Amino acid sequence: MGRWGKFITVEGIDGSGKTSVIYGLKERLIDAGMKEEDIVITREPGGTDFGELIREILSKDVEREPLSELLALLSSRHEHVKKKIIPSLQKGKVVLCDRFSDSTFAYQVFGKGLEYYLVTHLNKIASLKLKPKLTLLIDVDPEIAIRRLKDVGKFPDHYEKLGLKFFERVRYGYLAIAKRAKKRIKVINGNRPLNEVVEESWKFVEKLIFPDA
Repeated sequence: MGRWGKFITVEGIDGSGKTSVIYGLKERLIDAGMKEEDIVITREPGGTDFGELIREILSKDVEREPLSELLALLSSRHEHVKKKIIPSLQKGKVVLCDRFSDSTFAYQVFGKGLEYYLVTHLNKIASLKLKPKLTLLIDVDPEIAIRRLKDVGKFPDHYEKLGLKFFERVRYGYLAIAKRAKKRIKVINGNRPLNEVVEESWKFVEKLIFPDA
């Protein structure tokens, strides 16, 4: 692996199974010969002590202005990128991140109605213009996603309480973003069993990490 590692993000609405896919990909990377210490699993908001505090605050079902929420998310992102993601990439590690900038546009622009160019400008500052090499969008029907969340007792939190229409807007946003970034974003049908979702996701990751395999 070269000096600069690979930054891979996994996106999707709540209940899409992103976290399970990430750990499935980690297992595949290890099976392919990669050392566990060369794989970094992280998430947004979160990834640092500061980011996890923001995550805890945002998980509370309290009223907040969309712009206030955006600024909190981007504060977490700046800390995350500067203190964890970039240092890991500089060491040649593979970083698997549960959500990144695409989530901000899907949730805050399409879901909550913030202005696109404002979010673009602020995100460039917060992310230090860092972009993933590969993004896997786990696309799930919102009704299925909400049912999954209820089944595991994770419904509702602030976002999930916003309901089906909100998640439909967010899903539409994700798919619209994916159409504009087809080279980077690969849409995976997440309505299927987990093993099938991981299998398809792995094909894209394997091509990126092991291009000569």
